[in-house]
Amino acid sequence: MDQLLDIEQLQKLTPQQQEQVIAGVKQQAALANAQSLITELSEKCTIKCITAPGTSLTGGDKQCLQRCMDRFMDTWNLVSQTLQKRLQEELQQGGGFMGGGGPSFS
Repeated sequence: MDQLLDIEQLQKLTPQQQEQVIAGVKQQAALANAQSLITELSEKCTIKCITAPGTSLTGGDKQCLQRCMDRFMDTWNLVSQTLQKRLQEELQQGGGFMGGGGPSFS
């Protein structure tokens, strides 16, 4: 699907085609999400933990990087789960993204 589909075009598709489009969008979103996670994790933990760059990492650098990555992943997972729960609640309330003005993050 190289072209962007607008709502009218999407509504003209068969249910099976709509599911394929949605699956493709979900796959692209998951890939972008993973790339963002890796980039952000690398930048933040490297800046925080490697204060004196050299040819090798010290034991302290390694320990800091491991702890930083663990905390970052735990936080990422918590935020993702919370967001997913809120979006699911919005959909169950019948609002969805189009009908109810979008999710509330307050």
